[in-house]
Amino acid sequence: MLGSTTRGRGSPPAPTATAPVPALELVSGPVGDLLETFLAERVADLARLDPALERIGVEVADLVRAGGKRLRPAFVYWGHRAAGADHDDGLWAPAGAVELLHTFALIHDDVMDRSPERRGRPAVHEALANAHREDGLCGDPAWFGIGGAILAGDLAFVWADQLLDGAELPADAIERARRVFGRLRVEVMAGQYLDLRLAGLDGASEEDSLRVALLKSGRYTVTRPLQLGAAIGGGDDVLDAALCAFGDAVGLAFQLRDDVLGLFGDPSATGKGALSDLREGKRTVLMIRALQLATPPGRKILERVLGNPDLGESDAERAREVVLDCGALEAVERLLTVQQAAARRALAPVRPPARQALEELADLAAFRAV
Repeated sequence: MLGSTTRGRGSPPAPTATAPVPALELVSGPVGDLLETFLAERVADLARLDPALERIGVEVADLVRAGGKRLRPAFVYWGHRAAGADHDDGLWAPAGAVELLHTFALIHDDVMDRSPERRGRPAVHEALANAHREDGLCGDPAWFGIGGAILAGDLAFVWADQLLDGAELPADAIERARRVFGRLRVEVMAGQYLDLRLAGLDGASEEDSLRVALLKSGRYTVTRPLQLGAAIGGGDDVLDAALCAFGDAVGLAFQLRDDVLGLFGDPSATGKGALSDLREGKRTVLMIRALQLATPPGRKILERVLGNPDLGESDAERAREVVLDCGALEAVERLLTVQQAAARRALAPVRPPARQALEELADLAAFRAV
């Protein structure tokens, strides 16, 4: 199952519609409601400091409101249930904190990738550049937008801390969660830096790309949220090892699917431009496989488009054809299947209902269409 697309010959088959996932739906509504209230209060706080600050807060709140699967909050919740804990509405705050940290990462990622849109709306740096023009400010609107987006991401980062610290949970549970949350934050920023570096690394290997995928996306999407929830629930070392093995496997599958969608996905469905990864020269596992498997003429096409900031759709379509024709896409799909199988094996110590819920979420992460 691949990303839906309206492209031509260089396109994989479109997937069938994704069915609702109960394990996700149980979490997404309450977390969305909590974030809506929390962010409205934070925007009001900013406006009281100075009315001009309201716009930057609104941009963060609007990005959160614009969508997202709420996959990370769901892993927090089901990590807690995997520890044998009962349902607790107090989990919505740490789950929401992880979503706000994700928002921080998205805002900064769009700056680093020079992505013009996110979730079907202008990326925050583009929106703030437009605000600069609308307000008739002096100077360079684009540079203002970049600086403003960095600060908007920082706000989301700080607000994530506030939400976690204010959770209605025992102090020792929040302290345990804090230790995992700190590791999560370091790893995602380490992965982002390595991702930037990888794009300029000659001869980047598949191992290099997998390492970046695990740190930048896999662990902060699946493994650490799971461990955070389990830490609040009082999980033990056996469970922690199982969740780590499951999370790393599903997290890698999630990023591999993200790379496929980054090249073949329909922007109207993914909410992100389809040329960004190619223009930034991303050395994803998919692209490294393609460079290895392509014929010499096909490799020349890929080398010409990778890292070209002025890349157009016609050249991107040629690159997609190369990736399909050389078998790289098929190879990545096989790797995805291997990761899913490893994830299911790792769940052996996890009891119902968490086991079934995590299986549902693993399938969503690896085989999603957006």
